[in-house]
Amino acid sequence: MPLEMELPEILDLPDKLLPCIYQINDYDYWLLHGGRGGGKSQSIARLILWICEQRTVRVCCGRETQNTIEDSVYRILVDIIGEYELDFDVYNNRIEHRRTGSTIIFRGFKEQGRVNIKGLEGIDILWIDEAEAITKATLDIIVPTIRKNDAIVYFTMNRNVRKDAVFVEFAKDPDCKVIKINYYDNKHCPDNLIKKALKCKKTNPADYDHIWEGNPLDQASDYLVSSSKLDKAAKLENIPKEQYRKIKCMAVDLSGNGGDLCVATLTESISNLHFKASQREDWNEPDTDITKGKIISLYSRWQPDILILDADGMGYPIYVSVKKAIPKCLAFHGQGKSFRQNAFNQRADGYLTLKDFIDNEWLEIPQDDTRDQIEFTKKEYRANGTVIIQKKEELKEEIGESPDKADSLMMSIYGLNYYSYMADAKDNEDEVVFMDTSYDPFDN
Repeated sequence: MPLEMELPEILDLPDKLLPCIYQINDYDYWLLHGGRGGGKSQSIARLILWICEQRTVRVCCGRETQNTIEDSVYRILVDIIGEYELDFDVYNNRIEHRRTGSTIIFRGFKEQGRVNIKGLEGIDILWIDEAEAITKATLDIIVPTIRKNDAIVYFTMNRNVRKDAVFVEFAKDPDCKVIKINYYDNKHCPDNLIKKALKCKKTNPADYDHIWEGNPLDQASDYLVSSSKLDKAAKLENIPKEQYRKIKCMAVDLSGNGGDLCVATLTESISNLHFKASQREDWNEPDTDITKGKIISLYSRWQPDILILDADGMGYPIYVSVKKAIPKCLAFHGQGKSFRQNAFNQRADGYLTLKDFIDNEWLEIPQDDTRDQIEFTKKEYRANGTVIIQKKEELKEEIGESPDKADSLMMSIYGLNYYSYMADAKDNEDEVVFMDTSYDPFDN
């Protein structure tokens, strides 16, 4: 790389980011990630303004949502234009170069719940800042819209979770140059930021690791389960060798929308305290009779002590039909009443119970894709202090698939936690008394 080449002052970038200049034509995508003070946004802004002065280009600076122009990188660009007295006209919603005619526009991709691609077809450069917030659904629509052969896409981000949509999609793409840069790699990092970083390193190592080192959070405040706990759940260690009560729960999450799967999970005890998601079958079949037959066949093969079915929406008629063949089949109503005071509904109750099992290392989950879906699951608090779990539709938009596998496992843990007494009643004729989980679907 010809580092001896003399560059204009505006392109005096940190050494780690010099490939953005010297290898600009070698990659279609550039992913710059790291912590605060690394100079990622400042460097891409300088590079884009320089390109705009050399030739005529159309640039879009976008992010997932943008309520006002001040939410964007507009201020960074305007400040650099002022500092170097560059030949641009600055308007309240765009920037134009007086000589080359280059135009820079600003866009929030998500508007009123929909992805807006208007005006992006002729873009030469797309810069997505705060790319950690971009959802899989947005990414799948926006990036293919940039169709010019020599177009470039820049991502700048400080990763939130290990599997940010952008990182998963591009980190291993041979057409993408990935550069991690932190404050200590940036020769222009202000002294006051360095002091803040070193103070944070001393007083709060966890915050330092994310904010200043740019590493994904082990558990962001709105995520249900920490990634480190899920890693341990892949294979539990030191399971005691003891006589234990054998109990199995089969749970079926039924497809509710196009593209969703029906997923059956069998979770069984492997000690008196530990359980394992031992079996799982997925299928996509619109014929409800076939799904009913599949459930009954799996029930016969797996011989669970507890069978619990998703009985909301499209699942309800299947549940009613299966219950005629298996009378002790239980209904799971996501919006039903919770047994926990801190859970808004049954779905929140189930996921908080799943979290307890994972956090306490009581549950082994060998299936990677199930753990992935759990890792992305978010929670939030309502005004009354109760926890509610992110809607399936919202999570599907973020990760590109419905969390059917996570829901199926969650329901099996819910069944084991609240209905384990059914294992004792399984082989006798006594009437099983079910707990009251009735609900009013209009009581939200």
